[in-house]
Amino acid sequence: MKPIIAIAALLLSILVGAPASAKVKKPLVQERDPAPAQVAAPFNPDDAVREIRARMGTVRGCYEAASRREPGLRGKLQLGFDIADSGQVAATQIEVNGLRVDADYSTVNVLASCIRRQALGWRLSPEGPAGGAHVSYVFVFEAAH
Repeated sequence: MKPIIAIAALLLSILVGAPASAKVKKPLVQERDPAPAQVAAPFNPDDAVREIRARMGTVRGCYEAASRREPGLRGKLQLGFDIADSGQVAATQIEVNGLRVDADYSTVNVLASCIRRQALGWRLSPEGPAGGAHVSYVFVFEAAH
């Protein structure tokens, strides 16, 4: 411990003994304050819902194609959407399948697969920190009378 104190005392005596005429040069290039970080808007699930609703034409197209195979296709389908940092849909999951048919149950899978395939091309959030966000949406289908 004493050697450290002695070194500090030696440095102090050197600094104190500096001639009064010594000048400190200022740097030629002044440092600027760093630019303020751009704050991205937080993920808003309402934006995602608006984007899903804006794409109802493609969902309707999937339903119409499936209902031509099975005219009695009706019910609810709840899909989950996982959203990447870019706002793109990264994955979809069927969370609740309440679809009903009168005869050919494979039509339910055709409809769900079509919507899921279409959704993978959707952007549900403007650029921002959406990575890891999850949105659930319920689609309701009724047979036309």
